[in-house]
Amino acid sequence: MYIPSSFREENPEKLYDFIEEYSFGVLFSQHQKEAEATHLPFMVDRDNNRLYAHFSRANKHWECITDNEPVLVVFHGPHTYISPDWYEQKDTVPTWNYAAVHVKAKPVIIHEKERLRSMVDQLTHHHEEMVDSEWDYEAAHPKRDRLLKAIVGIQLEILEMEGTFKFNQNRSQEDQKGVIEALSSSKREADQAVAEVMKNTFEDEV
Repeated sequence: MYIPSSFREENPEKLYDFIEEYSFGVLFSQHQKEAEATHLPFMVDRDNNRLYAHFSRANKHWECITDNEPVLVVFHGPHTYISPDWYEQKDTVPTWNYAAVHVKAKPVIIHEKERLRSMVDQLTHHHEEMVDSEWDYEAAHPKRDRLLKAIVGIQLEILEMEGTFKFNQNRSQEDQKGVIEALSSSKREADQAVAEVMKNTFEDEV
């Protein structure tokens, strides 16, 4: 994707952190000149430089994916409109602040029951811990095993990761401060989320 140098992020650990935080991505592929896309929750395997996910078997997108034929996965974080009214000098144009990570990867479709079970177990444990749940996961095993027949797994060997984190790095500190103040005072959750990211980005400057 097009990324101006001011906004480019190349640190793999930061990109992995971003994917784990905003793990609901979109997998894009092409088959017979037709574009296909599916929204999926992804799991990161940093040690092996891989992503994992699973499709509903009823979703025919997985049938269009050829092993080792590269696909694209897009992850995006907080984003919002930025008004020139928040800058010191108003004679400029609006923009959009956002963060996104693109991953190019080689896919392998997974049908084996044991591998599917392991993938689902890891994904479920990860998210149950995040929500501090008391749900008895072990008690659900019999039904889970039956439902494994309804999904198809996908392993993605990462070929390339690139991130764009566009948060007014190309503006003055006063402009950055003005944007943060305006977004922080907004009632919109998206605005406040971007403000928090900007505060963390410029914590030693503004």
